[in-house]
Amino acid sequence: MKKIILSLVALLCLAAPAQAIDIDWGLSAGLNLTKMKFTGTDVLGDNLKNKAGFFIGPKVNVGLAMGFGLDGALLYNQRTLGIGDETSTAHSLEIPINVKYTIGLGGTGVYLATGPQFGFNIGDKKIFDGALQQSNMVTTWNVGAGVKLFDHLDLGLGYNFGLGKLGESLLSTASPIKIPIGTADDYKANTFTVQVTYYF
Repeated sequence: MKKIILSLVALLCLAAPAQAIDIDWGLSAGLNLTKMKFTGTDVLGDNLKNKAGFFIGPKVNVGLAMGFGLDGALLYNQRTLGIGDETSTAHSLEIPINVKYTIGLGGTGVYLATGPQFGFNIGDKKIFDGALQQSNMVTTWNVGAGVKLFDHLDLGLGYNFGLGKLGESLLSTASPIKIPIGTADDYKANTFTVQVTYYF
């Protein structure tokens, strides 16, 4: 997967004349809605809840040739995870790297984007009163779409799904949060996002 991504990036860069490369810097912020998913025998069922959080950080957009481009960001991400009536907050630094295709003229258009995202835990290692342990680093994948307005403003919707585990269960039968874990083992988190980016 990494070789495919790097090859595509290299091809896009080679295809774009130097004078056609357009680099914009901005600030991105948004809301996320996250739901956990356990592997193994998941006895949690409807106890897994969608919970809201937010993210913010600097972003760069590199416009290449034929409507293609790349964007990357360094985001502080705060996600709230929910199991039943219990919640726990996860803090991370996220680095999304997306390939974009934009259709439009005069700084206004619509775009599609997809690419990997690398997350690094900067909060507590153990959450839900020690019932779950977070991984130090996790890889996820983004798919999204949006609109660019007046060459400065991006509005986008996205979906981020886990490629690797976000963490693991430390207790096999019960937890301090009074919800049985059963034989559930690793867990992932899938997230919907709404974001706005302003390019200076």
